[in-house]
Amino acid sequence: MIDLSPSHRKRFEIDMAPLIDVVFLLLIFFMLTFAIQGQGLAISLPEGEETAQEKEVKDIIVKIDQNNNIHLNDLQIQVDSLKDALGKELSNRPDKLVVIDAAPKVKYGLFARVLDISREAGAENFSIIK
Repeated sequence: MIDLSPSHRKRFEIDMAPLIDVVFLLLIFFMLTFAIQGQGLAISLPEGEETAQEKEVKDIIVKIDQNNNIHLNDLQIQVDSLKDALGKELSNRPDKLVVIDAAPKVKYGLFARVLDISREAGAENFSIIK
């Protein structure tokens, strides 16, 4: 007679090796990234005296409002005298930075003219706020 009973059943077992590998990798990761109190370098940082002196110098701001009026550092100025006033302001500045603050509806021609005048007056760097 033929034996039809399933005596040669294959038993499934969970392989623990990959699980153990993952646990050890996590353990190593957390051990390396865990910061222990007092485990740093003692660094003496310089005082901020030089940066405080630089911050005292205010930016040169050319503002163009909705009515196409031009203001240089909160003083209203005509387009014709803008070059001379900017030249005086930029002469004693090492960074040669001019901030141009234009209202949203300002004509592009006026904006481009102010930018050109600023460049002619000696400005090298621009920050544009629109």
